Amino acid sequence: MFKLRPYRGLLIAAVFVGIVGGLLSAYFFAEDAFLSENRGVITLVFTVVIVILLIIVAYSRFGFSHLHHHRPGYKRG
Repeated sequence: MFKLRPYRGLLIAAVFVGIVGGLLSAYFFAEDAFLSENRGVITLVFTVVIVILLIIVAYSRFGFSHLHHHRPGYKRG
């Protein structure tokens, strides 16, 4: 049966990727403080993009309003 909930696995993956990417970029910020190549910023940007995409995909079923089931007693329309 269709349930109007986000995909739990994708939300857990988004949190995991956010934590790992944040820690990795913090490590690069501390290591590359005086270098011109800033891997910390690049890692942080990729992490944010991946987390946003995972959240969009996790909530994608909310975009299909024709699949929402109306409960008995609720106003239809």
